[in-house]
Amino acid sequence: MNFFKTFALLTLLTGLLVLIGYIALGNILGAVIGLSIAATFNFLAWFYSDQAALTFYDAKPPTPAQAKLLEPMLKRLCQRADLPLPNLYVVPTSTPNAFATGRDPHHAAVAVTQGLLDLLSVEEIEGVIAHELSHIKHRDTLTLTIAATLAGGIALLADFGKWGSFRQMRLNPTALPGLLLTLMVAPMAALLLQMSISRSREFAADAGAAQLTDNPEALATSLEKLSAQKTQRNSSTLHLAFSPLLIINPFAGGWFAWFSTHPPTAARVAQLRSRKPHSKATVMKTPQSRLVRRSGLSIGIFLAALGLTYAPLPGLNQTVVVVSGTELQEPLQALEAKFEQTHPQIQLDLKFQGSQDLVNRYIDAKNDFTPTVLIPANGELIAHLGERWQAQNGSEPFYELPQPIAKTSLVAIAWADRGKVLFPNQQFDWNRLEQALQKGNWGEIGGPSDWGSFDLLITDPTRSNSAQLTLGLWAESQLGSSVTASSLNSPNLDALFSLVKRSVYQPPRSTDTLLQEFIARGPNQADVATVYESIALHRWQQSAASQAEPYQIYYINPTVETVSTAAIVRRDVSQNTANAARQFLDFLTAPEQQQVFVQYGFRPVNPAVDIQSTPNSPWMQNIPGAEITPPGVASTPDQATLSEIVRLWQRAQ
Repeated sequence: MNFFKTFALLTLLTGLLVLIGYIALGNILGAVIGLSIAATFNFLAWFYSDQAALTFYDAKPPTPAQAKLLEPMLKRLCQRADLPLPNLYVVPTSTPNAFATGRDPHHAAVAVTQGLLDLLSVEEIEGVIAHELSHIKHRDTLTLTIAATLAGGIALLADFGKWGSFRQMRLNPTALPGLLLTLMVAPMAALLLQMSISRSREFAADAGAAQLTDNPEALATSLEKLSAQKTQRNSSTLHLAFSPLLIINPFAGGWFAWFSTHPPTAARVAQLRSRKPHSKATVMKTPQSRLVRRSGLSIGIFLAALGLTYAPLPGLNQTVVVVSGTELQEPLQALEAKFEQTHPQIQLDLKFQGSQDLVNRYIDAKNDFTPTVLIPANGELIAHLGERWQAQNGSEPFYELPQPIAKTSLVAIAWADRGKVLFPNQQFDWNRLEQALQKGNWGEIGGPSDWGSFDLLITDPTRSNSAQLTLGLWAESQLGSSVTASSLNSPNLDALFSLVKRSVYQPPRSTDTLLQEFIARGPNQADVATVYESIALHRWQQSAASQAEPYQIYYINPTVETVSTAAIVRRDVSQNTANAARQFLDFLTAPEQQQVFVQYGFRPVNPAVDIQSTPNSPWMQNIPGAEITPPGVASTPDQATLSEIVRLWQRAQ
């Protein structure tokens, strides 16, 4: 019965559309033009319907506690309904309601409000979810989109007709009263037909839910409870435009009943209670004949009307907050405008922190903003963040596996004349660096006495990854083997860490800040520093302009390669925002953007990009000490080792 009623109502809408188009425009050509334009609008509205609803209601993935309740229920019902598992969301509002959205069962979502979870029992919640799955099963989103499109097309053509009514009056003055009456009444009639279609689909979804759960009483009770909530109508979280999606129309009653998208709750409850439960819940199957009818309905009506709609669904803006280590600051800022130009619906909000600080502040919720993407300098830090998050919260921290963005390695830099004295064979030497710290001034290590004290710069190991790697490589040089958390417990290393800590005054919180201070201070206040190869290459021209002689790069052998790795976090980040973030990460790893990273001194993670053939590659600019291939690369210390390095630093006197 519901099928034939829906078909008849859609046919009436189609006929009304054709009639209004002919009367309003006076010829077929105008109607065809309007149809073509609105067909495009309708496709966009249908394709992005799930994003619109979920974003409007600020739907979030369920918390672990919510998922424990809802996910088993959803999986069980989907198996019975022979449906793929839709995405599950919870709307953070006290208003009890639920809805399903998505263009087809493979791109569907079910959302329930926190108010519904608080109000209903487990069986009643199951009945509501079964109702929404029935909408998905019967592709009601597509049906209602076509209905809304036809009604909107009629309204659009009526508006054109009103604009052209004076031309019609000049041609046939006696036709004007009938023309104006038709143009005013037709949109109202179309809206009433659209609402009637929506009401018929609600009855069908109720019946489907009763079949799925074999418990019509649970859904009937839930509808009564939801209908009794007087707070729904005044809730700021609801909107008339989305009322067809909701299980209970919050705008029903009074004169709204004429335009209600839902049948009266009493009628729905009566239908449910008239059903007799089966012996057990059965799998919801769609007979082949019904599939053919539905396909014919969708295709036939869509082709007949070409999917007119009164307004396109505009793109929904998403803001992606990217928190990166400072080493990526300049290339990310350079790429920001290009990304926003090619993705106008996505805005970037770039933040920069020391890599260790970035991890700590996220875990401890110390930021005054909500991060979407985290990009510390080292993939080990992302792995550590994930472990800490799971230990504290018991849930997945990221939407997907973290993604490498760019590579670099640890190097040393020294002003040219200082480097010749400290490293006479032009090779970096940890022993010579330690001797210089022990002596304390240049006069005692072979340099002129008027050079004064020997000054080493490293970052703060508690806040920056480059200092952790520096101390790890230094310890490895002393031990003669790879460092581990246990091998760091050595009196010699205690003495080394104490020596370095006494020699470094107020270490900066990030590597890029350190290099800018190194350049600004110049010789006599900053002699040697450990930084990333990327910023050493990128800022070399700045040092040449600021000081009499630029610095030289010294490759540490072996060094440590660090891979700036991006992760899309889950906390307070919606699926739509995560999708936008994924577009940004895909953008960063494309060859054209990887070449930009090369121009800023990073090595690409995309194998299609070559550092020698990239335009303006710093490796091809004769920077003193720059090498295409580093002399040796050691394995990156694991997080337990890095944590022990930080602990030793904090303990050192």
